[in-house]
Amino acid sequence: MKNYYQILNVKPTATEDEIKRSYRVLAKRYHPDVNPGDESAADRFADINEANAVLSDPTARAQYDAKLKEAAAPKPNPEDIIARQRAQAQAAARQAARQAAMRGVDPRYAEAAMARAQQRERIRQAQMQQAAGGHAAFGASSQSQVQAQLTALRNQAFQSGHEQGMAEAQAAAEKEISRLNANLRAMLGENRRLKRQAEEDKALKAQLDDAERDRRELEQELFNRDRELSQEQLRSKEMEEQLSAYREAASAADAKSTEELENCRAALELANARIRTLEQEIGQSKMTNNAQIQLQQDKRKQMQEQIDALNAQVAELSATVDELRAENEQWEQYAKSEEFLSDAERRLQDWYKKTKADRRLAKTTLYGTLGVLIWATDAEIDAAYGKLVKRYSGKSDEAIVAKLAKVKEAYAVLCKPETRAEYNESIGITPEKLAEERRLIAEFEQIEEDYRSRLASKEFWAHYDELNTSALSGDAASQNALGEMYYYGDELEQDLEQAVFWFKEAAKQKHADGMYNLGVCFVNGEGVEQNKTTGYGFIRQASKLGSKAAKQYMDEM
Repeated sequence: MKNYYQILNVKPTATEDEIKRSYRVLAKRYHPDVNPGDESAADRFADINEANAVLSDPTARAQYDAKLKEAAAPKPNPEDIIARQRAQAQAAARQAARQAAMRGVDPRYAEAAMARAQQRERIRQAQMQQAAGGHAAFGASSQSQVQAQLTALRNQAFQSGHEQGMAEAQAAAEKEISRLNANLRAMLGENRRLKRQAEEDKALKAQLDDAERDRRELEQELFNRDRELSQEQLRSKEMEEQLSAYREAASAADAKSTEELENCRAALELANARIRTLEQEIGQSKMTNNAQIQLQQDKRKQMQEQIDALNAQVAELSATVDELRAENEQWEQYAKSEEFLSDAERRLQDWYKKTKADRRLAKTTLYGTLGVLIWATDAEIDAAYGKLVKRYSGKSDEAIVAKLAKVKEAYAVLCKPETRAEYNESIGITPEKLAEERRLIAEFEQIEEDYRSRLASKEFWAHYDELNTSALSGDAASQNALGEMYYYGDELEQDLEQAVFWFKEAAKQKHADGMYNLGVCFVNGEGVEQNKTTGYGFIRQASKLGSKAAKQYMDEM
């Protein structure tokens, strides 16, 4: 008996991987293509294939191990073999009788079967005695007597209706086999039906899950839009009320100031008229009396002082009116700025949603392999390719090597204008569509720039710009804080991918909370492909570095 373990140079306790490795090595060494004309190598190669076919199959290997063990076991004593065969024959006779009774066979046939079994047993015993007699030094006369007994027993067995019993047993066996075959066919048919039903149920469940997920996403989006619309309406109403109040106050102040100014001007005109009248009177009367002249001078001085006071009051009122007008213009500019910001926020939110849809559209294409949109420029494609090559180069992991190969294949198509145009046409992207999308990108980039410049005085954006600058300069705490802003989406639109990016940057510098946040994202599959093993690893490491949130998370697990 061939020892397949020795042929493959492995131990009987070898694992499947060890058997596969040994098979590959030996197959390459003794393959006929490597050893042309070498019959011994061909025979060895056939033995190797035979051994691998048996040992790589768990069922065949178990049967082979049993046979190998049996072949290695010591040979039994002939007397033990005789005793064991006698016991087996008696058990077979009793079993035949019971089966005949269970199938409703005529008792006479059952008795005949029992008699035939007993006769076969006596014949077997005689044969074993004859075989053992050689070892016990039976004489020639004893052998002839045993042979005569065997011949008589055989004749008696045939005469007792051996053929009839065999026919009855065969008919019963065929009937039972037919019944079992029918049951087996029915079970196979039912199994196929249940399998089809299970596949249909699985497909239906997948469709229902997709529909339910789409429904939840749509409900969430509608809820968010309703909340944003309500907030926008409330803010617009408050701004309109404030503007109305300011306009009314400004109009009232303007009207009052204008009325006072007109009164002052009228008084001034009266005073000037009075002065002119006095001057005329002085000129006409040609007063020579010094007292009268002094009196007139005093009156004129008094009138001049009144005129100066009125002029000062007019100047003061004019300055007040100018201030009110400037304040009114400032409020009008503020209202226009707030209106622009509201409109810009709405348009930018729509643009962010469109950008997400564009990312989903590009995900299954070569652009998605490079992590860019379909409308990306050549410079953006080159930058994305360089970043991915830097990230994946030098890695020995098979999955990363496969990703790097896909990235290179995608870049080979998209880096050339001709091949990129052909690929765009294959996915339904026309040059007109590409140009329009790039125009929209430039337009919304300008809107975003204007929007950010209008918000320069806002406290949040000042804080955001400060965080962003610190994060870009390498501050781990700022990177984690910026990631949390994108993760929760309270002040700005939620972006889980941006959150994961900043958490990774913080985790690279062993920032405990950043490492914990990154682990949570991996565990929940938020912004990154779900990997609970990696996530729990980050959380445990964050706990060791002193993150209270990570310690609490580990305690609750």
